[in-house]
Amino acid sequence: MTIGLDTTIRTGRLQTVLDAVDFEGDEYDSAHLLIYSGDRPVTGGAVDEYENDLLVDFSLSFPCGTIINNVLTFGVVASVLGLLYGFASWARLIDSNGVFVADLSVTDTNGVGDIKISSLEIFVGIAVYFVSGAITEGNA
Repeated sequence: MTIGLDTTIRTGRLQTVLDAVDFEGDEYDSAHLLIYSGDRPVTGGAVDEYENDLLVDFSLSFPCGTIINNVLTFGVVASVLGLLYGFASWARLIDSNGVFVADLSVTDTNGVGDIKISSLEIFVGIAVYFVSGAITEGNA
């Protein structure tokens, strides 16, 4: 059986994540959502430059999102150009100082990942669109 948490506790946990993403950011210098190829390292672990290519670097809005009904939903994110060719397999959230906040799953629009982008196949210099992103707190 999974843990069932009070709504106030769930919202508080998500607020902690939101605050960590937005830490020391502003409308000019915000957090980033980095999209990588390869196998995801251990949570917060170093990115292996031989295993993982940075394919996309999205700048997040500030604040990065809103919390409603125990779901942190990321705001509008501008499209960017692919940095390298490869297949997206995971995402990392970092604050405006480059400090690790969270690792997330990434899928295309048909998937169920935490982060959805226009295509998992990324091409150099071709636009990549952020479709949606959300973190759902347990038993929400």
